[in-house]
Amino acid sequence: MSKPVLTGQQIGLLGGPLYTTYKVLGAIHYSDTIGGTPVYWLETNDADFNEINAIHFLDKENCLKTLTWDIDSKGFSCGYIEVDKALRSLFDTFFSSIKQTVHTDALRTMVLSCYTEGINLGDAALTFARKLFGWSAIRVFDPSGDDFLDAVRSILEAEAVFTETGSQCNLFCIDGKKREAVFKKKDGFSFRDGREIDLDDFKLTPNVNTRSVCQDAYFKTHTYIAGPGEVKYLAGLDPVYIRHSIKKPEIKKRMSVELIEPRTNRLLKQCVLSISDVLSSPKDILVKKMVEREAGCDYNELRRTALEQTDDYIQKLGSLGLETSELHTMLADKIKTITGKKRSLEKTKLGNLLIKTKELSDRLLPFGRKQERIFTILYFMNQYGGIDFMRWLYDHYNINNQILEIQYD
Repeated sequence: MSKPVLTGQQIGLLGGPLYTTYKVLGAIHYSDTIGGTPVYWLETNDADFNEINAIHFLDKENCLKTLTWDIDSKGFSCGYIEVDKALRSLFDTFFSSIKQTVHTDALRTMVLSCYTEGINLGDAALTFARKLFGWSAIRVFDPSGDDFLDAVRSILEAEAVFTETGSQCNLFCIDGKKREAVFKKKDGFSFRDGREIDLDDFKLTPNVNTRSVCQDAYFKTHTYIAGPGEVKYLAGLDPVYIRHSIKKPEIKKRMSVELIEPRTNRLLKQCVLSISDVLSSPKDILVKKMVEREAGCDYNELRRTALEQTDDYIQKLGSLGLETSELHTMLADKIKTITGKKRSLEKTKLGNLLIKTKELSDRLLPFGRKQERIFTILYFMNQYGGIDFMRWLYDHYNINNQILEIQYD
C-alpha cells in the first residue's frame, strides 16, 4: 500500500456527525494530492452507545429534531449491537420527517438495505460507509478482524508488561460482545470486577492510548487526518511510539466548515444578521439581542437602573424615620412587572423575526454546538443531490475555509 493516508472515527448512525464525513473526505483529498492510499478506520469496538444512538436534523417545517435509538446496549461494543425493528423504524421516521425531494426515496432504500434487521451495527455501518464513499478509492477498515488483532497482539502484550502494578493497561480484552478493561496486579491481571484472567485466553484490542500506535504499526501510516482535539491528543503519544519503535505519521487537520444553505442566506438577510452574529451567541442570548436591537432598549439594564434608583429613594425616606419595607417591595415588584410586560409586548410584535432568528441558530449552532457535531450528512444529501452531494463536498474541500455556501442544484 503506497503512502497510506488514514483517518478514523467510532461508528455512528447514518455515518455519524458531519465532522466524520470531513475527516474521511480529508483522507481521500490528501491521498489524491500525494498519490497515496486513503483508509477509513471505522472503530467498532467503542462501547459508548449514548454517544452514537441519536440523529439530529431539521424537519420539513425547519424545526430542529432529535430521534434516539433508545435500547439497552447491555454494555456491548457498539459494533456488536444488533440492528432491530426499532432502529429501522427510527430511520423510516427520519425520512418521513425531512423535506421530501427527488433524492429521498433512493436514500431511504440505500439506508435500509445497509441496516437490515439482525445484523451487527458494525457490519451495517461498514456497508453504509462503503456506499457513501464508493465513488472514491478509500478502503473502509474494521479493526475487529482477526488479521489486525493478531498483527498487533505483541504490541498490546508489551504494553501490559510495561503497565505499573495497580494501574489499568492500555488495552481491552474482548469478552464475548463486550470489551473489558484490564488491570495489572502483582501476580497477573484482572478485570474491573476483580476476576483474575490470563491474557492468553482472550483477543486483545487497543484502547485510546494504543489505537494510534497499533494502527500505524499495521498500516505504516504516512499521514493521519485528525480533528483539532485529536491533534493535541496525538502530540502526547510520542512516548508510546518510542517505546514500541513505531514511526509516528505526519498529522494534518481536517476541514471544519459551516455549511450555509440558500435558505440560511435568505434568513440572514431578512434578520440583518451575519454568520458570526449567530455563531457567537447561544439561541436565547441571540433572541435577547434581537429584541434589544429592534426595541432600542436593554430591558435588563433598564430594570437594574430603575431598581438602583428606587433603592436610593427608599434609603432617603428611611433616613427620615419612615417605615419603607412594604413600599420597597411594592415598587420593586411594579418595576419588574412593567418592564417584563413591555419586553413581552416587544417579543410579540417581533414574533416572525424572532422565529427566523431561532431557526438561524438551529441551522448554524444547533443545541449551542457546532453544526458539524450535530447534523448528519444525510440531511444535506437529501436536499442537495443525493450521493452526488458527497462528491460536490469533496470538490470543495479546503481546510482553510470556515464557511462553505451550498450552491448545488
